Amino acid sequence: MSQPNLPELRVRGRWPPPEGPRAAIVGSRRPSPYGEAVAEQLALDLARAGVVVVSGLALGVDAAAHRGALNAGGVTVAVMGTGVDVIYPSAHSVLAEAIVSGGGALVSQFADGTAPRRHNFPARNYTMAALADVVVVVEAGEGSGALITAEAALDLHKEVMAVPGSVFSPLSVGTHGLIRDGAGLVQNARDVLAALHVGGEVLDDPLATPASIGITLRAERDGILSHLSDVLALNAAEIARKLQLPIAEVLGRLTALELDGAVKRQQGGFVRALRRGKDRA
Repeated sequence: MSQPNLPELRVRGRWPPPEGPRAAIVGSRRPSPYGEAVAEQLALDLARAGVVVVSGLALGVDAAAHRGALNAGGVTVAVMGTGVDVIYPSAHSVLAEAIVSGGGALVSQFADGTAPRRHNFPARNYTMAALADVVVVVEAGEGSGALITAEAALDLHKEVMAVPGSVFSPLSVGTHGLIRDGAGLVQNARDVLAALHVGGEVLDDPLATPASIGITLRAERDGILSHLSDVLALNAAEIARKLQLPIAEVLGRLTALELDGAVKRQQGGFVRALRRGKDRA
């Protein structure tokens, strides 16, 4: 694969990654639960099909993409805006180690010991685009760094794709703008595989109704309900972190519970739905 103007990289882990297609998945550091779920499921399905998932180890969409690839037993590469020995954010130290131990790599164009500096990240985004065959933007507000990665991909004559979102969400402004300007529309991993000219079975559709993800609700309901109160709303991402489960799975279970009347949406999250003083279980 041609990598024009790719800087010399410092690496922790396996390098180069396995032969085959590479997809960068990027987006907001503060995604909606929908965006986080899509990023994780999309990465999982692509990794299952043998695609190396590239992202930036940042909060939000980046972390979800790395997790999805790891959950599939696939390979993921984190392109860093710091030295490879400086994990940023520090909360992702465990994730970084999982990337390396899973056969992937941490890579950086910056010297060891380089701390996070604002001007490092646009350069990092260019490198991320150069390493990938296609760049997929999941959620991006106006002026998002993910749009810099998309612009770099276009400069490098790489394919740019985007996931549509709610017209009411500011996180959709960037992705809808990309689609309007000709970026490929991503409804599921099959769309990305087609752009990569890759065949392969995709087991889950990340944009399908979450209740269709194959959850055995009756057997698993109590695990969700025990983390919800009838007063304080928790969003799906918070619940996923508490349960250490993929957010796509948690969204599926919450949606099924909502349809069953066991939970309800409130203040951007979920609470237990009480009926005659008792939880409906």
